Amino acid sequence: MADKLTVTGTGDSLFVSDFPREYDKTIDSVANFIKSCDIRLTNLETNLSDFEYFAGSYSGGTWLNTRRACLADLCRYGFNYFGTANNHCMDYSFNGLLSTIDTLDKAGLAHSGTGRSFEEACAPAILEAKGRKVAVFAVDASFNPASKVGKATPKIKARPGVNYLRHNTVYTISPEEMEQLRQIAAKTHVNFSRDFEIATGYLLPDAEGEFSFDKTKFTIKQDVPTTSCHPADLKRITEALAAAKKSCDYAFVLVHCHDNDGQAVENPPAYLREFAHACIEAGANAIFGGGCHRLRGMEMYQGAPVFYSLGDFIYQGLQVEHLPADFLETYGVPLTATAAEALYARSKGNKIGLHCNKKNYQTVLPKLEFADGKLAGFALLPVALNFERKDEMNGLPEAAQGQDRQDIFELLQDLSAPFGVKLCLDEDCLIRLA
Repeated sequence: MADKLTVTGTGDSLFVSDFPREYDKTIDSVANFIKSCDIRLTNLETNLSDFEYFAGSYSGGTWLNTRRACLADLCRYGFNYFGTANNHCMDYSFNGLLSTIDTLDKAGLAHSGTGRSFEEACAPAILEAKGRKVAVFAVDASFNPASKVGKATPKIKARPGVNYLRHNTVYTISPEEMEQLRQIAAKTHVNFSRDFEIATGYLLPDAEGEFSFDKTKFTIKQDVPTTSCHPADLKRITEALAAAKKSCDYAFVLVHCHDNDGQAVENPPAYLREFAHACIEAGANAIFGGGCHRLRGMEMYQGAPVFYSLGDFIYQGLQVEHLPADFLETYGVPLTATAAEALYARSKGNKIGLHCNKKNYQTVLPKLEFADGKLAGFALLPVALNFERKDEMNGLPEAAQGQDRQDIFELLQDLSAPFGVKLCLDEDCLIRLA
């Protein structure tokens, strides 16, 4: 049997500030676990610049930027790959995106998911370990349309941007409900602009059995999934995966997805399951999801693990250094307000927000062992992000202890049960397949 290749991947590294000295005492509880693996992946959910660029007109919810010098702290975990495909990659517009790429390149750090061109953004990073070649793709399913990478033509340059996965959404209703919708649309004229665009050739009409109420599509067809992958995007990504596996021994996919099934934040949407399954069928050895800031259940599909979301690995959302006027005006604070004051206003005095829910501070670190192209070992380290701390330690990961460890195990166990996965907590305090 060939030497085993060990792989870990994390959820979102929402990392905007350097680490306090106090963290030196506990960082090794997770850093040593990560460093024990050959392939060490994380999602870099920020921009890397020194605030010399203007903010974009939109953001992933909060404009995120990290000073370049702080990258050294993130590297203390030992990561050898950074995914950049997420909904914050354009928070500081094209300059911020290009600065992130350039900073990672200058540091000699492998990355994928964004690029200066379509080909660059969609290509995998290629890593080597133990004589094996590994392809790592990063895909954003929760992107603003303006962040999509664009192809070049013979006359127009490529547009920098993110490797994207679009999806279609359609809601199934009865014929009687469809008729009621049509009557409401006729009465309110909600579809006037849409109908005009169809009449002038800018939009295609609805297919038989479907009706668009403004921008929301409904169908009377039964057994239609509410969400499904955009066929062209799914084909493009899976074909790239299959091509990479011809020259690489292993392939992994990081996917950033905020969407859910409409029932609970923890439930992945149908299109994300479709995407994960298709990627594995195309040759992916594991899928590492993130984006929703919560742990989601895991699935074993054709012998390959699918982590639908690993939640947050770092969550420094309270330590954002600066915020643009767009954010300040939205929450009614003066342009002279600090980021902390603006965030306090958004949270209604620290009463609502991601930082108020402990589930956003719970995650696991996988350690996957592969041999001869197959999964040969599986362990998960429960990790807590210092939810109770309200200082600079808040949001920084440590190996979970005691009741925190038990809570994380039980949470993941419950979330994974619907996928047919049974887990146990062993004597080494690691979560394993039962």
